Amino acid sequence: MANTVTVLCRLPSGVTLELHDLDGLKSRASSEAPVMQAAVALRSVTLNGAKHDPTYHKAEGRLLGRAGRTEVDGDFWKAWLDQNQRNQLVTQHLVFAEANAAKADAAVAELAKEKTGLEGADQNALPGDVKKADRE
Repeated sequence: MANTVTVLCRLPSGVTLELHDLDGLKSRASSEAPVMQAAVALRSVTLNGAKHDPTYHKAEGRLLGRAGRTEVDGDFWKAWLDQNQRNQLVTQHLVFAEANAAKADAAVAELAKEKTGLEGADQNALPGDVKKADRE
């Protein structure tokens, strides 16, 4: 993997990216008889999630401003991005790439306050009439 990019994933446990033969998928979709076998990916890469961020601490459990980093082949990333331009992983900046680790750290810092919607509730700012449980 001479040409690699650092792919960042803001999902807590990561995600698997798959490349598919689009022509094969189109022919499956247009066939008269249903194809009962699952589509097989040409290639796949599993990304580390926010829980793999170097600053993540299990006891603290805070995910906001954290992202897992995975070195991915640049050609795979470009092909996957071409197939998934409108995917919410891309449009909501849950999965994105940077050229190197320094740029990746800067990008994570820039998104540090942008919520993904997967963070836990802030125990000190619970909504409405929700109260913390009394533990004796």
